[in-house]
Amino acid sequence: MRHDYDLPPDWAAMTDEEKSRWMTQERCRRQARRQQTPAAAAVDATAERVERKLEARGYAPVKQLR
Repeated sequence: MRHDYDLPPDWAAMTDEEKSRWMTQERCRRQARRQQTPAAAAVDATAERVERKLEARGYAPVKQLR
């Protein structure tokens, strides 16, 4: 199956119900970001904070460097 989701590391160990819940939450996050709502601003701020923390720890996203 081809997609543009960054699946969690424990994806293979998740049950079908957990996978379904994760996919639903991810689709909701993506929709909120596209709609420019206050929820989108909160999600964007959280994502930026996580990126800054990872960058400060020396993390380099391999997928983007290809």
